[in-house]
Amino acid sequence: MTGNRKSITGLAAVILLGCVLLSGCSVSKVKDIKLTSCEVESVSLKGFRSLDAVLDIGVDNPAMGFTITSLDGVIKRGGSEFATYHADTVAIDKKSEKVYKVPCHATLADNINLMHLMNGALGDLSGFTTDVTAVVELKMGGTRVLTYEDIDLSNFLKK
Repeated sequence: MTGNRKSITGLAAVILLGCVLLSGCSVSKVKDIKLTSCEVESVSLKGFRSLDAVLDIGVDNPAMGFTITSLDGVIKRGGSEFATYHADTVAIDKKSEKVYKVPCHATLADNINLMHLMNGALGDLSGFTTDVTAVVELKMGGTRVLTYEDIDLSNFLKK
C-alpha cells in the first residue's frame, strides 16, 4: 500500500498547486501559501479500476480566502495515461493554518489495474506527471480557471 499512499499524496499536492499559483491578489502573499502536510485518512477501493480517498491536507495560507470548486486531472507515466482523478470542493480560509479534509476519486486507465499499484508500481514517482485543471473561486469575487501540464509528481514528495 506504500505506492498507493505516495500516489495519493502526490495527488493531494497537485490539488493545492492552484493555491500557489493564484492570481488576483498580492503576489508576495500568494507565493507564501504552503502545503504543510498531507496524510491519507482513508482509502476505499471501488472495484478493480478505481478508489476513493479522504486526504488530510495542511495549508498555511497568509493570503486571501478562496475555494477550489473543481479539480480534475490526468496522471501520466512515461507520457501514457495512468489514471484520471477528481477532487471535491475545498474552501481555504484566509490568513490561516489549518488541516482540510479533501475527498477525491481516481480511476485507472484501461491498461492499468489495482494490482499494478499493490505491486509497488508507484513506489518511485520518477516519470510520473500530471495535467490538471482547477476552477478557483476567489472570496472577494471572480473565478479563475487554472490549467497546468506535465507537472512532475516526484517533486511533490521530496522532503
